[in-house]
Amino acid sequence: MTETDINKMFSCSKCGAQGSIFLVKAENNKVLIKQRCPTHGGRSFRIPLMEREKFLSKIREGIPRCFKCAQETTIDKVKESGPWTLIRRTCPIHGNKLPTQKIWTTLYNEISEVPSEEQLEEEPQTLPNKKSEVMKFCPNCGAPLEGNEKFCAECGSKLNN
Repeated sequence: MTETDINKMFSCSKCGAQGSIFLVKAENNKVLIKQRCPTHGGRSFRIPLMEREKFLSKIREGIPRCFKCAQETTIDKVKESGPWTLIRRTCPIHGNKLPTQKIWTTLYNEISEVPSEEQLEEEPQTLPNKKSEVMKFCPNCGAPLEGNEKFCAECGSKLNN
């Protein structure tokens, strides 16, 4: 998929504007994205979960936008609730009367991490394995876990339990 195709995917089909992304969720082997053009309303589309890295920059661009006017906003509050990261924002035009954005926490962590050039050149670091903690959600797709699985039933990722 080319950069032009990705830009087109994240733009309104009627006016070409990139609106606000208000929901990002892992669903089976896809990432569901709900986006709203301030003129033409909401739409949703899916991207392949395994190819999500190609789309992270476009998702990063759409999340900080106002739901009503697509202007840049500032974060008021970020809170985790179950598998979700809930984000409250303030728009310079519409204030803080915007809907809460819901981003799957695993995906939000990926979106929030913008690697520096030094990090890109370094060897990837592995997180310490915490045997005492039971995993409640798949770190790859966010699917709920019972805690004793070796692989995620939704996406097939190997789990470090």
